[in-house]
Amino acid sequence: AGETGIGLTLLPVHYQFGGCDMRPLGPGQIRFGTTPDGFMDLHAASRKVIATLPSDTVLGAAPHSLRAVSTEGLRQVATLPGPLHMHLAEQLAEIEEVQAVTRKRPVEWLLEHENVDDRWCLIHCTQMQPHETLALAASGAVAGLCPITEANLGDGIFDGLRWMDAGGRIGIGSDSNLRLSLAEELRQLDHSQRLRDHSRAALATAEQSTGRRLFEAASAGGAQAAGRASGAIAPGLWGDLLALDTAHVDLEGRVVDTLLDSFVFAGGNDMVAEVWSAGRHMVRQGRHIARDGIIARWRRTQAGLRDA
Repeated sequence: AGETGIGLTLLPVHYQFGGCDMRPLGPGQIRFGTTPDGFMDLHAASRKVIATLPSDTVLGAAPHSLRAVSTEGLRQVATLPGPLHMHLAEQLAEIEEVQAVTRKRPVEWLLEHENVDDRWCLIHCTQMQPHETLALAASGAVAGLCPITEANLGDGIFDGLRWMDAGGRIGIGSDSNLRLSLAEELRQLDHSQRLRDHSRAALATAEQSTGRRLFEAASAGGAQAAGRASGAIAPGLWGDLLALDTAHVDLEGRVVDTLLDSFVFAGGNDMVAEVWSAGRHMVRQGRHIARDGIIARWRRTQAGLRDA
């Protein structure tokens, strides 16, 4: 984070169990497993680490999911300050497992047992019934969407139209890191709504094009999920800015909403010309200022792994 200038929100993860029956972690999970005491040690160590980073760095916490933490463990993590991120209602198997143990669906259980508010970011939420969608949207929490990941893993389609029409807030991220592209994530989100409902321009409104509505929602919701004073250009907020390359051939003649529509539906990372993070000008003319050094180190690391 120090080298790339990224606005870091660090979320140490509590992951104790392999399922709701509190079975031990499997071989592939042990490497990131924590006990309650171990997690608190990790959180304390994280606080020391971020003290060396710029002042816009934020510390939160992430109880991984209802399957991976106990009720007591979730409650303990939820008392910590800062943003709270947790996977919720991602897969059908998760719904069935949580229901078998708690007699409630994951969203229903969480809303009944925790004070879910605007500190929370619930990741995926692809398996919600309409009443859950409306109730969770009303809580002020952010739905942390990873549309490329959710499509790749076959998790399901987020109820984006109902959620956003109810005033629900969204953030955009990646879980599998299969592909890192804001435009592609937003495009996948919108296309999934159209495919499910056999509709067109599903998320557009009379006031906003689809591209503008999605971009502005993701900017505001992403800032909220990160616990970051950002998401808009306004006094008192960090200078987190993105500039598109208006000389790009696919942006020729585009302005205002049509510019954002072209970025979301026909664009990608190559349309980004400049990026500032808390005023730090880190991307210039489409290249990160430390790109060459970062790539060289990455290649050395990969070579070392091959030779190991």
